[in-house]
Amino acid sequence: MRIPTTARLLAAVGVLAGLAATTALAQDKPYEGVTLRVLSTQQPWDAEIEKRVAAFEEETGADVQFDLYAFGQAVQKIGVELSTGSPAYDVFFLEASDVPRYAAAGRLAPFDDAIAAMEGFDGADFIPTTLEAFKYDGKQMGVPYFAATQLNYWRGPVLAEAGFDKAPETFEDMLSICKALKEKGVAPCTALRGKPNTSENVWYWTQIMLAQGGHWVKDYPQDMTPTLNSPEAVRATEIYAELLNDYSIPGSVSAGYDEVVVAMQQGNIAMAIEGAPLAGRILDPELSKVQGELGFAPPPGGPAGRFAPFNAQGWAVGASSKNAEAAQAFVLWATSKETVTDVTLNSSFLAVTRQSVWNDPAFTEKHGYDFGYGEFTRAYAQALADGDPLYRLPIPEFRAVGDRVGLALQEVVTGRRSAQDALDAAQADTERMFRRTGYID
Repeated sequence: MRIPTTARLLAAVGVLAGLAATTALAQDKPYEGVTLRVLSTQQPWDAEIEKRVAAFEEETGADVQFDLYAFGQAVQKIGVELSTGSPAYDVFFLEASDVPRYAAAGRLAPFDDAIAAMEGFDGADFIPTTLEAFKYDGKQMGVPYFAATQLNYWRGPVLAEAGFDKAPETFEDMLSICKALKEKGVAPCTALRGKPNTSENVWYWTQIMLAQGGHWVKDYPQDMTPTLNSPEAVRATEIYAELLNDYSIPGSVSAGYDEVVVAMQQGNIAMAIEGAPLAGRILDPELSKVQGELGFAPPPGGPAGRFAPFNAQGWAVGASSKNAEAAQAFVLWATSKETVTDVTLNSSFLAVTRQSVWNDPAFTEKHGYDFGYGEFTRAYAQALADGDPLYRLPIPEFRAVGDRVGLALQEVVTGRRSAQDALDAAQADTERMFRRTGYID
């Protein structure tokens, strides 16, 4: 495994510290004695950076310690640490949609000076929407390493045997295919996230809502009146509930992405709309039972078009960090071209935010996964192009809104409320919240 150099990082360190950026600086270990604590998720990126962090430690003298948690648990703990301004951690995992929440409260340290000082960092190499997603009030509040969207993973031979030669174009098509498969004894058809929160069932449902012609609000940012109970949102909820209740795996009501990945990986389902970055896990050569038979397509759409999920994930530095300079140097090293290229070519991680890596033939050769039913990298690029920048509203309150909708969705799939009643209640709660925050009168 090739270890990326940190020479350019150290040049940046020299500028930031007001020191000469020389070879001697590298030998001086500018962060000798500094301990950095990273609070993040148990995902492939984190594991791969943890494997490589010795290179950063060796040349800078810093000691980097990782505390990694399951996704939902990590998000909760990060919320507590940042909301209270705790200095216990220096580097935090963040979804871009949470940046406004913490930046508006002054909890994040801007990266602009650090990026400007780092020779060769090349911000123009990032997929523009991912870098822009980590900005707040014109300042760069973090650096994205993960371009999040979803794909339709479909088993070519299974669908072909049932008379279908391509993935569904719309969610109505998906319902029809699942019904046909069930009638032929092929069940379950799919697996969906049912766990009720912004990053699980709402992450899935939003694309159906947008494809039906719905929106979070009437006209962002001019008219922030919520539209959570519109006819389009109600229909999207009915489609989601039917897919989950009639055609998904047992236990879907509480499933997260791990359960969906395993269901596809083990060949228990015919298709799944799930995270594009998870292809490496689904096709893990030591675990996968669907090698050679998967097709890849952008997620289905609807009457209003196709709206693939879009978000970016990255690392930010807390404003309360006592080692902010060293923490930012670590993040810039981790997201440098050299480190990202090394990670993607020597692991299953492929959710890259750097365009140069996407354009690298070695990346396509390793992660193309073309089994004759649609090439993975092409479908991934199309899904990113189909993504809606407003898939998640860039407001501090969005996670609260999303979590409230997530509870409404669960009420529907468990039969406690109709789609209209559940969304009416979510609408009323969101209106009250938006009045308190001044978005609406």
